[in-house]
Amino acid sequence: MMKIKHIFIASFILLNFSCSNDNENSMNSMLWIDSERVSCIDVGEQTCYRIQENDVINENDWLLFYDGIEGFDEQYETGYTYKISVTKIKLKNPPADGSSIQYKLNKILSKELDE
Repeated sequence: MMKIKHIFIASFILLNFSCSNDNENSMNSMLWIDSERVSCIDVGEQTCYRIQENDVINENDWLLFYDGIEGFDEQYETGYTYKISVTKIKLKNPPADGSSIQYKLNKILSKELDE
């Protein structure tokens, strides 16, 4: 019985360390995605999202976003402004020519037709 208790305690400790490590490497964030992708140059010419991490959209605060958003790229439609919840994951071994952050869609919070 004592052996099972020790295994349970060791498992619990390891689980807590692995979970806290994940939390240190990821965080949730809210992004605005503009209704049009724009031409941009990274390694080569491509199209980029324009994003903001503000509470409300400020027309002067759009930033170019060179990467994709896992789970969102397939759903994006030109002409709509999106407010989305994402998880930002800090990559342990990022590619030399890429971002050190991976973005994953949690939820589309709003999708409004741009007028």
